[in-house]
Amino acid sequence: MKILGVILAAGLSSRFKGNKLLFNYNGKPLLQWTIDLLNSYNFDKIIVVNDKWKNNFELYDFKIVINNDYINGISSSVKTAIKYALKNSYDYVLIFLGDMPLVKKEIVDMILNVKSNKLIIAPYYNNKKGFPTLVKKELFEDILNLEGDSGIKQIIKKHPEYVEKINVNTPEVTIDFDYRLEG
Repeated sequence: MKILGVILAAGLSSRFKGNKLLFNYNGKPLLQWTIDLLNSYNFDKIIVVNDKWKNNFELYDFKIVINNDYINGISSSVKTAIKYALKNSYDYVLIFLGDMPLVKKEIVDMILNVKSNKLIIAPYYNNKKGFPTLVKKELFEDILNLEGDSGIKQIIKKHPEYVEKINVNTPEVTIDFDYRLEG
């Protein structure tokens, strides 16, 4: 089972008023939380970024993959990751968002240890899909047809039977930082 860990970090941060990946959250940049979490796993890892990428992070052995089409939304970043996975013969991609620092290792372990024949394995909190999302290679070609500012959810909406829902009691799997909190 060859897994590629992916952090999607090519967004514009347009609602955030500034580069949210650099935003200091509890002592380190927002993106660093996800990098550190994923770094604790022994599989290949990439970060999909836009062409304005500034490396202000400890990257360990992550590879940086540029999404030159980032202006077209999250689907372009997902497709960039999938193209990389296809080119390098991965069986699964484990997708994280760069602005979700609250995801716990226990949730990632749970997703990785689920035995399922379904094409997508994802945590759900109160019936809302969270992250990370594990996707099997049988779905990679379909992902390359995604459009717009929505990712795997497009496929889930059309084919809910593809998803192994892992119900969790922690809202952190659904909390991202789209808006800066004003104090």
